[in-house]
Amino acid sequence: MMNIMIMAGGKGTRFWPRSVKTIPKQFLSFGSGPTLIQQTVDRFRRLVPDERLYIAAPTAHVPLVINQLPSLSTNQIFTEPEQKGTAACIAYAAYSMLAKGDDHPIVFVPADQYIADDDIYLAAIERAAQAAAADNAIVTLGIRPDRPDTGFGYMELEADEAGADAGDVLHKVKRFLEKPDASTAEMLIKQHNVYWNSGIVAWRPSSIMHHVILREPKLWQPFIEHDGDATLAYAAIPELSIDYAVLEKTDEIRCIPIDCGWDDIGSWAAFRRRHASDSFGNVAQGAIRLFESEGNTVYSETETLLIGVSDLIVVSTPHGLLVCHRSEEPRLKHWLNESTR
Repeated sequence: MMNIMIMAGGKGTRFWPRSVKTIPKQFLSFGSGPTLIQQTVDRFRRLVPDERLYIAAPTAHVPLVINQLPSLSTNQIFTEPEQKGTAACIAYAAYSMLAKGDDHPIVFVPADQYIADDDIYLAAIERAAQAAAADNAIVTLGIRPDRPDTGFGYMELEADEAGADAGDVLHKVKRFLEKPDASTAEMLIKQHNVYWNSGIVAWRPSSIMHHVILREPKLWQPFIEHDGDATLAYAAIPELSIDYAVLEKTDEIRCIPIDCGWDDIGSWAAFRRRHASDSFGNVAQGAIRLFESEGNTVYSETETLLIGVSDLIVVSTPHGLLVCHRSEEPRLKHWLNESTR
């Protein structure tokens, strides 16, 4: 038996101005179908009943969760008073589950990932949850990289154990690698024992408590001091990713490598990968006309005309206008932060 915790607290800044603070990308549809969070919930309904599906979202986005997922009850929504990263979210979920006597493995998954082969993916999730039932076990999924992507973190597995993407065998994680530069990424994908960090991790609430207290007790103590009051606890805990707080500091992590057509729908580059291009390499969605232009990524909610331009990202929505060279996309988050200072 397992629980699924869908983490929907991302700000989606790399997908601005389609994704904005009030409606980040996980609550958007990339076509005429369900939103990303709805697709994620529908996918996991194949593994667990509705009552074992949970959503973690900041207070401001809870109305969006209720509106888009009406079949879930409000007690299945973990309301985060502040956006303090995945470490706070995971500690909060673990403390709350233990408080109600539920120590079944929790599989924490992002709300905004694309999966081409659900069967392979869900089989690996089920295997991860089974392995996570052991005391203090931590299990993650590693994605076989198909390009030198600088937007993802990587994991290096023990060389003598890696190499099979069976979705069943557990491999020891040797180390985590931060988002690399282009030349490093080129080198990494040539190694058979290096995988993308999917951001998916399975462990029991008691295992989370054990590792958090051991590695980053400041994440756990406030929940004890404030008897699980999330508002007071969040005010006292640091903003950290679970990778930095725990996973990079322990040698007890096991990884299930898989190749399931996974992608992180978090950027305009990902948008480009998921949509067909014209004969000139342009990817366009909306009322858009292009002349003597090639290699552009264009999304517009108003009539748009591009003439004689190449390799641009042009995005126009009621929330803003983005025009940048495709090579500058990795710095979009930086420039957005600069503009708000």
